[in-house]
Amino acid sequence: MGVGHVPKEPVRAEGARTQFQRPQRGRTSTTRHLAATAQARVARGQWAEQHVARWYQQHGYLVVARNWRSKRGELDVVATLGSVLVVCEVKARATNAMGTPAEAVTVAKQLKIRRATADYRQALRDANDPLSHQVRCVRFDVACVLGTQLDMLLDAF
Repeated sequence: MGVGHVPKEPVRAEGARTQFQRPQRGRTSTTRHLAATAQARVARGQWAEQHVARWYQQHGYLVVARNWRSKRGELDVVATLGSVLVVCEVKARATNAMGTPAEAVTVAKQLKIRRATADYRQALRDANDPLSHQVRCVRFDVACVLGTQLDMLLDAF
């Protein structure tokens, strides 16, 4: 006895598309890859901010706020040294492929940081915080973290 008739063409329902007849190949999800990349970027940023806060503490500064937010922006690290309020923008990169961390602090970003700093000082005055009376001047620093190397740009703008 024979096996029967085996057609040369694959059997398809009337009007079925060929895409449903192709074998499935296991592929990695691009959204999963992007989510993992975003998580790595967030983790790198958090690690860099902790590293910068430790640097300020080791150099005699008092860190008074981290990731302070207002409607007009966010301040990564805020510290004081005597009567100087230091606002530090932290930029972390794994490599220089997309430019150096310092290049990411554009004039528009500087303006946003200045406005957020004004909001921070106003919040101190509104809360009647003793720090608001102690601060005489403001300094803006940029912390550049490339890989694991920290480069501090004091009084950057």
